[in-house]
Amino acid sequence: MAKRAFAGEKTSATLLFSLIFVCLFCLLSFTFPEQLRNWLKLATDKTLEWFGYYYLYFGFFVVVVSVLIAVSPYGKIRLGKPTDTVEYSLWAWITMLYSTGMGAGLLLRAVQEPVYYFINPPVKTDYMPQHLALQYTFFHWGFTPWAFYGLFALIIAYFLYHLERPALSSSILEGKLKRTIAEISIDSITIISTILGVVAAVGLGSKQILGGLNYLFGWEESISYLLIIILILCMLATISAFSGLGKGIQLISKFNIGTTLLLLFFTFVQSDILLVFKDFGISFLHYIQDFALMSLNLGRFEASTDFLRDWTCFYWAFWLAWTPFTGVFIARISRGRTLRAFILGTLFIPSLGTFIWFSVFASSAFEQIGEPTHYQQQFDSIYSAIFFFFNNMNFSKLANYTTVFLLFTFLITSIDSAIFVLSMFSEQGKLNPHTHHRLLWGFLLGILTIAIVWVGQASLLSSVSQLLIVFALPFSFIYLGMVLIFFKKLWKHWR
Repeated sequence: MAKRAFAGEKTSATLLFSLIFVCLFCLLSFTFPEQLRNWLKLATDKTLEWFGYYYLYFGFFVVVVSVLIAVSPYGKIRLGKPTDTVEYSLWAWITMLYSTGMGAGLLLRAVQEPVYYFINPPVKTDYMPQHLALQYTFFHWGFTPWAFYGLFALIIAYFLYHLERPALSSSILEGKLKRTIAEISIDSITIISTILGVVAAVGLGSKQILGGLNYLFGWEESISYLLIIILILCMLATISAFSGLGKGIQLISKFNIGTTLLLLFFTFVQSDILLVFKDFGISFLHYIQDFALMSLNLGRFEASTDFLRDWTCFYWAFWLAWTPFTGVFIARISRGRTLRAFILGTLFIPSLGTFIWFSVFASSAFEQIGEPTHYQQQFDSIYSAIFFFFNNMNFSKLANYTTVFLLFTFLITSIDSAIFVLSMFSEQGKLNPHTHHRLLWGFLLGILTIAIVWVGQASLLSSVSQLLIVFALPFSFIYLGMVLIFFKKLWKHWR
């Protein structure tokens, strides 16, 4: 009885600290937006000054650790009992983790990011501009983000299915560290990181939806329309989260991936197919060959401080902020898989799909531009680049309508997954949290997204970048501790 009472107290304390943060952030956002922007800029400058390279080293470390586990004897360990079978088919599993882990971001950056590198090469090499551009796009969307997700998910799944502990970051603690403020702090920081990562993505994705509606129907890109889109997304996502994993989330995920593959095929057949394969192959080989140098920013791949700030550090912080909810969600759907199959499935399969996606869109965009000196800036905006891109293809309206619709469904999948996981966090790691928790988090995510949009205004991307770089840092320390404790557990239980 005492144990149950304490569990309830801890849940209340974790939820209370998270609610206090949400209320304070919203209060500052709506009351002092300019001052908050200035504070975020100052905090970001200091964070990157002191910890910029730490983000890079940590990203490389997570990839190396993931690969080592996969090729080691530990890879044979099954998540769960020896008799446990996988709960979801490989297709359903991949679609859910992919929709949750990337989703709308692939539509947001499909054209704009590789074109930016094509016009503004991050480093000076003897590579062709298009291959270097794809190589850096692969770098920011490939092994490192999926290693962030996968290794965290693996740790949570191990403690959940082997040691029968709750699906919480604090489950790594034991002995004197259990039932202390440390446990509550770890879970609260995890929740806050999750919240900010999700609302940042929803804010950017919503603005791209509005950009598409402006391009297609002439909708005014005002704050009022943006807030309406955010409210609709959060309402639909909350309804989906109410239906649980087996219905809403899984069905929408399968629809998302199926429709995305159709959009990819639509673009592919209108491209120079041989050129797409050539760009993919050369860029992928360069990426594998130069991965360590890019990750550590060394040698001929030493990029400028401004580039690291605006791109690599931003991305690593973004993926880190998404790691708690994506990782817990992946752990929740992965019982019965071996560690090796788990890592191969979370690290290499989605990365390869992402590389193919960017290769198709980027190669076609490079063809539309021609030489870098001929660029007309039509793909500069992350919110409208893909719509201008499709305008140069057959059946452009159909493609643009599909893109806007996919943005809606991808964001709904990300939000409903986040609602589900945040509800688990706030209910002591319960695998099927109560519906009133899902309703609460659906409401809070909507309010916080509006707050971030209000703070960012015209410079939304910059504000989001600063927010994530600052707040992902404390979670990264927790993550590092989890990795070390996980290895200790593996050594102790499987030597």
